Parts: sequence; C-alpha cells; structure tokens
Amino acid sequence: MSGTPLTAGTATGQLGWLLALAPPVVAGALYLAGVGALARNGTAWPVPRRLATGAGLCCAAVALSPPVTAAAHLFPGHVAQHLVLTMLAPLLLSLSAPVTLALRTLPRRSRRALLAVLRSRAVRVLTAAPVVVVLELWSLAALYLTPLHGLLHTSPVLHLVVHAHMVVTGCLVSWLLVGIDPMPARSGTPVRLAVLVVLAAGHAVLAKVLYAATPAALGAPAEVRRGAELLYYGGDLVELLLAVAVMAEWWRRTGRRLRAEERRSLRAPVVVGPPSGP
Repeated sequence: MSGTPLTAGTATGQLGWLLALAPPVVAGALYLAGVGALARNGTAWPVPRRLATGAGLCCAAVALSPPVTAAAHLFPGHVAQHLVLTMLAPLLLSLSAPVTLALRTLPRRSRRALLAVLRSRAVRVLTAAPVVVVLELWSLAALYLTPLHGLLHTSPVLHLVVHAHMVVTGCLVSWLLVGIDPMPARSGTPVRLAVLVVLAAGHAVLAKVLYAATPAALGAPAEVRRGAELLYYGGDLVELLLAVAVMAEWWRRTGRRLRAEERRSLRAPVVVGPPSGP
C-alpha cells in the first residue's frame, strides 16, 4: 500500500517528461532529416542555423519540463516560462530557417502545398505588422489583466489553448522581425524596428501596470511584483537580442547587395574615349 502513491507519482513524472520532450525531439528529428537530405545532395546547411535549432529546442524542452511547469503555478515562475517558451525559443528557431529547409527538401507535392499556405490570404493577414503587434500586446493584456490567468489552473484544456496561442504569437513576432524564412509580404528594416519599439514599449508598460496594480488573480502582491520585474528586465533582454538579429539580417542583406553591385561593375566593359587634343 505504501508503494502505490510513489509508483503513481513516478508514472506521472515520467509522463510529464515524455510530454515535455516529445515535441522538441520530434521537431529536431525532422530538422535533422532535412539537413541530411541536403547533405546527400551535396549541399551543406549552415552550422549557425543548426546550432540555433538545437538551442531553441532545448529552451522549449526546459520551459515545458515538469519542474518549470510546477514552478509556473507562481507568477514569477510563469513569467520565466513565458519568456523562454514564447520569446527566446521562437527567436532561436526563426534563426534556424525551418521553412526554408522544408521548401528545399520536401517532395514536390508537399512543397507546393506549403507554398500555397505561405501565399494564402490568412497567412498574409497574420504576418502583417499591425496584426502581429495587436495579437502580441492584446494577448498579454488579456492574460494578465483579466481573470483569464486564474482560470488556467482550473482547466487543462484552456491552459493548453492559451499557451499554444502565446507560442504561435511569439513565433509570428520572431518570423516578422528576424526575416530569414520567406513570408508573403516582407517588411523592411525600418518597419521591423518600429514594430520592435512598439512591442518593447507595450511590454514595459504592462510590466509597470502589473507592478503597481498587483492583480489578485495573479497571486500575492510580493509575487506579482517579482514577476513584473522579471517581465520588465527579462523582456528587455530578449528584445535586445531581437534588435541584434534584425540589424544583423539588415547588414547581411546590405552586404550581399553591395557585393552584387561590385561584381556587376567589374564585369561592365570599360569604354575608352578618343584621345584628347593637344
């Protein structure tokens, strides 16, 4: 009799680890399969993208692990999980260019289907800069300034739906800002920086509101203040990384264009005019 609770707890813990590790492991296996398919064709996939994939999937696995999930019942733990799962992991995974890899390795029919999705009106709307900003800031405000956060602990289905929505929204933000994978309407660097500034300001204002108001639905006032501070400073750190990624991508595109112009100028014929008079 005394061994039954321990066995049940062990089984529950193993199930929790399985649910946490299964999505990153499956995603990593699919990514490696694509890299291997390119290698068999004699094409090397950039090492930094592979490293970004590993780091992003590790972040997702840690954020979904049972210890972190248990700590997320308190508001500071929830904020830490939110920063890693919906901001840092999407940033790293967007740098791995998974859509580009899929387009280069999928069979023709699957590639056409993926291109049809990328060119669809729904994806075009979802990736528009104003829509991404509204989705990100509205989602956070609805989660923290309404009773929604308190309901997450009473409904596993609602908990899963809300977190899935936050992860998708975080991926849309990184996809828009980093800009490695193809998307329906590519925003220029000024638009991306403007989006980043608006999002950073919105996150900062929300953190300050939470620190001052300490909504009871989020927990004890001291816990809410610690979570608000983590949201403020942790959000700043991830947004700084996003800014670096945006500027690095701009530098890469600009350098590529300048090198192409230099090559064209070197290939252009040199016209020698007639000799000048005495």
